[in-house]
Amino acid sequence: MKSWRAPVEVKVTAVLLVGLPIAWALLDLIPVLGAGAGPAIYRMPALALILGAVVTAGLVLKHGSARIGGLVVVVVFALLHAFLLIGAELWWNKLFSGLSFAGYGYAFVLLNSMPLKRHILGVRA
Repeated sequence: MKSWRAPVEVKVTAVLLVGLPIAWALLDLIPVLGAGAGPAIYRMPALALILGAVVTAGLVLKHGSARIGGLVVVVVFALLHAFLLIGAELWWNKLFSGLSFAGYGYAFVLLNSMPLKRHILGVRA
């Protein structure tokens, strides 16, 4: 298997965009298994995973619009986690929302970094 040649910033962004929604879905197992919550609890993590996977695919394929789309996705889910941080009652939900907010903020910074711009745009960056 041929390895993916990309700067570390691109790989970290891809891991954050896909990994944070997976961790969110795993955290949602607690109310599903403990309190009998329905599958509707997985709507937002599934949406975050789908959008993150689309942006990651765009980064892998070097589509120019992937960076702008990624910025929009990152801002929306960072704000969502900021509001979840404020409204959560359980400490592990507050902890996870704070870490997710920081992770999406870091992904925002990485999407604006020069190595990622060079990866997508090439010599035009």
